[in-house]
Amino acid sequence: KLFEKKIAVLKDVEVNFCPALGTVLSNDEIVVTEKGIFFERGNYPIVKKQMKQWVLKITHFPDRLLKDLNLLDWPSQLKDIQTNWIGKKKGFIFSFFVLSDKNYVLEVFTTKPSTIFGVSALVLSPEHPLINDLTKTDFVEGVNLYLDQTKQKTELNRHMNKDKTGVFIGSYAIHPFTKKKIPIWVSDYVLPYYGTGVVMSVPFCDERDFAFAKKHNLEIIPICKPSDTTNDADCLKNNLKNFHLISETDILTNSSFLNGFAFEEANDKIMDISEKNNLGRIY
Repeated sequence: KLFEKKIAVLKDVEVNFCPALGTVLSNDEIVVTEKGIFFERGNYPIVKKQMKQWVLKITHFPDRLLKDLNLLDWPSQLKDIQTNWIGKKKGFIFSFFVLSDKNYVLEVFTTKPSTIFGVSALVLSPEHPLINDLTKTDFVEGVNLYLDQTKQKTELNRHMNKDKTGVFIGSYAIHPFTKKKIPIWVSDYVLPYYGTGVVMSVPFCDERDFAFAKKHNLEIIPICKPSDTTNDADCLKNNLKNFHLISETDILTNSSFLNGFAFEEANDKIMDISEKNNLGRIY
């Protein structure tokens, strides 16, 4: 019945496969060590691989699932992962054209479209299907090594890890408004099922993006400030010690035609302009 209603579908999914036992194991049945991933009983090696699996379209029932998730006495990190799996997000998808001989476009989901002028990098999940196509020749070895290392981690490890690792793949995308070259990276803090599997890194006002930018010396663009000040000193990127937590009284700065707008008003404005110019769409 689930198949007939198209709620259950057969898809290629990355799984924990145990060659010795010839079976797939859940994340709860494996342990991650410095030497690799192993079955908790018997210490058999585990490899990450793509296999056909039946998948339930839980995104069709987000409200009920999210409501019942609150009833579970689970750690917050696990609830965050479940929330991302359920996938109820409202936001905007921007189109970033890749500098390439081919017409590659990276679609990037965000819940804060008004922060578009603070983008300093695009970050792909290690599972993104275009990584091989977009990685420049001189960067292939380093990227492949990083992808192999990522396969030794569980999603929970990746979600909880405060050390935001990653590698530059040698390619750039074009910012839809400023036309600046935006470097494209791959990092395991980006999970494949969140949005499109691509994050527009806005380090000034996002904790994970800030940690990633600090570690890899990426630009941090101060894009907002309290509305009751005309002094941008507190926003100077070189003095940043932590990311900026957006407040309701903040207004945008260093954001071209969005300067002076509050975030909600700016969201509506940038989405309207983007749609009219085929630069993105409401999601």
